[in-house]
Amino acid sequence: MRKVILVIVCLCSIILVHAQERIEVDGLEGKGYYLETDWGKTYYEIYGEGQPLLILHGNGGSSKSKRYMTKEFAQNHLVIAMDARCHGNSTCPESDLDYFELAEDVYNLMEHLGHEKYAIWGHSDGGILGLILGYTHTDKIDRMLLSGANAQLQGLEPELIEIMSNFERIKDPMMKKHIKLMYDQKPIPVSELKKVSVPVMLMVGDRDAVKLDHTLDMFKALPMAQLCVLPGTTHFIENEKKEQLIYWFNEFEKPFKKPSTVEIAEQMAKVLFVDH
Repeated sequence: MRKVILVIVCLCSIILVHAQERIEVDGLEGKGYYLETDWGKTYYEIYGEGQPLLILHGNGGSSKSKRYMTKEFAQNHLVIAMDARCHGNSTCPESDLDYFELAEDVYNLMEHLGHEKYAIWGHSDGGILGLILGYTHTDKIDRMLLSGANAQLQGLEPELIEIMSNFERIKDPMMKKHIKLMYDQKPIPVSELKKVSVPVMLMVGDRDAVKLDHTLDMFKALPMAQLCVLPGTTHFIENEKKEQLIYWFNEFEKPFKKPSTVEIAEQMAKVLFVDH
């Protein structure tokens, strides 16, 4: 009976499948792994050493698409780049994709790796997952840089929403699945964003897919947020402003500050204005 129970536990538990072949990125060595789950396998890669940094790719991307950024981050971090369901080398179940389920996949990987806290860089869809993790599993997060993220579908430019609404006409089944994920996005309420009690840098291009006023609304809702708007930049921030992204990520690792011009002015007023 004991052996039967052990077998059942092993089958039901999330387990690590042996490492894949060695990966080399510009002389930096890493390894790829699979984490087996109840829906399939999550693929992820690990490079470097130091504070854990989890990289979450955008819609249609993968850990491989972020490799050209890995060497920079791996200088001071243990870089963990994962493939979401139906992306890269991860399994693709038949069911529709859902951001909240994808966020739980990220949390399962966090728990499996066993680090106390993780820094996160999430872009686009990866940024959405970061927002969700920020209030569902705050205790696992140190800080987050979220680029091109939206908390609801209406946060995107209306022309893009119109294009996405035609996802049923896409012939490629995987691309259709990816676009449907974006179009069916369940909104993240402002009340939940207010629960994100870790430092967050919201990065957006001034010509992004995400509307600037929506990014500003998220900035105001997040208790510990900083805002970075990159000029002359579209949604593809890492391709267009790679150096800026790395610079601000490094700056954001410094102790969090939330300065107030109003508070400074009020202090100056106490000196300038004297009651007679």
